Amino acid sequence: MDLAFLAFAIFFFFTTIILLVQILPLKRKVDLIDLIDKKTKSLLAIIDADSFHVLSASAALRQVLGFSSEELKQHSMREFIFPDDEKLLNTALESSLNKDKTGYAGETTIEHLRLRLKDVRYGWQWYELFGFFTTYNSKRILCCTYMPLNEQILTKADLIEKENLLKVLMNNSFGIIWTMDCLSRQLMLLTPISRERFGIDDHPIGAITSNEEVFTADTLQRFRAMINQRIELLASNGEERDLPQDLEITVQNRDGSTVNMITRSTLEKNDLGKYILYGISLVVPKK
Repeated sequence: MDLAFLAFAIFFFFTTIILLVQILPLKRKVDLIDLIDKKTKSLLAIIDADSFHVLSASAALRQVLGFSSEELKQHSMREFIFPDDEKLLNTALESSLNKDKTGYAGETTIEHLRLRLKDVRYGWQWYELFGFFTTYNSKRILCCTYMPLNEQILTKADLIEKENLLKVLMNNSFGIIWTMDCLSRQLMLLTPISRERFGIDDHPIGAITSNEEVFTADTLQRFRAMINQRIELLASNGEERDLPQDLEITVQNRDGSTVNMITRSTLEKNDLGKYILYGISLVVPKK
């Protein structure tokens, strides 16, 4: 056998072994990345920072957008963003670009950017975008993740609507709405008191600093006895709240005049184990 050919064969053999040794770990990494792409529920995307075309997207994001990997590469991510939210995106991109020009690479990120993406199944849905810019093959790219926010946004909107409705109802109430921390006996007004409306000294919304200055001694004694009895009963039966109960009270003004009222309240034990009394008080009409 020709010596040169033998040398070449030996060289080729060892080179192949070395390449296999190097390729096998790389293949395992590629397989791992492919597995993560298919199994993760995270909405991940790699985007060309200049054209905003999608270079790569996780299977979960592709499912949301309704495109295959190859189809998605033909589209700009802007196509899936709600038109009214694109201005927010442009502002965030310009801000990051300006920071990048200053040389502060650590600041070239986008965080807490809330926008709507078009979900092929459910229509426009709220997401929070987190991303960072980097360079790959001389191309500036944006690596980002979208966190679903639709449930939180809708819940918050519902809470705001209910809060506004509650304010309207309280403002139109014929009574004084209040709460009391049963441990500290701190009385908190949720609606203001006016002398003109109730015949009671004016008090803004907020805490009553001294119960002794507002209620007669007899009223305070009966009120405390009522609270202690209700706490004991609620603690023994294991319920979260009791049934509404009525109590007649007398409020005293600074000028010595008094006003008789009827209160209706519910005692509740909250998640922290504190007992809170929720009530409303109405002026008793004079006979």
